[in-house]
Amino acid sequence: MPIEIKICGINSKNIIQTIIQNGGCQYFGFVFYPPSPRNLSIEESKKLVSIVPDYIKKVAVLVKPENSFVEKIKNQFDYLQVYETSPSESKTIKLISNKKIIQVIKVKKEEDVNLYKQYIGVADKFLFDSSAMEKSSIFNWSYLKNIVINEWFLAGGININNLEKASKISKKIDISSGLEDNPGVKSSKKVSDFLKKVKNL
Repeated sequence: MPIEIKICGINSKNIIQTIIQNGGCQYFGFVFYPPSPRNLSIEESKKLVSIVPDYIKKVAVLVKPENSFVEKIKNQFDYLQVYETSPSESKTIKLISNKKIIQVIKVKKEEDVNLYKQYIGVADKFLFDSSAMEKSSIFNWSYLKNIVINEWFLAGGININNLEKASKISKKIDISSGLEDNPGVKSSKKVSDFLKKVKNL
């Protein structure tokens, strides 16, 4: 089964072009979270999303978003990836947006993994991330060994050096800071090298 890649924190036309030229990436994540160095305004995201080809899925990354904000951005995206929402909040977001939901489960201890079960029937996909949001840390991936769902991404501290190990855990990989020179600044070289390695796995 081929690996699917989601590159998160897309914030420049140059990086979009680099990814498209290299190929091998199926999802782009656009962050709407003011504390993040990757945060975008709605106007910025519109300009970037407009140059993304249709074969790449566009994902809005949201942290406990207001319903009114969801209404403003929903038409730009294929998926809404949500952090820190309850099952009922995620269901409401899905209903008002009519978009597919990627539910983030933040993992610090092994029992955190089972939280995904509360979102079955609401979430279309899941993403398991470390609890240290925006800090590029890795949680214990062995916690995921008993997951019985198919549609889930592995995130948190992934880079070119641990990609091969990560790909043995999940065939859907989410990467952000592992492709950056500085917080919020993607490196074209790191992106190119990473996508080449993906093709060689």
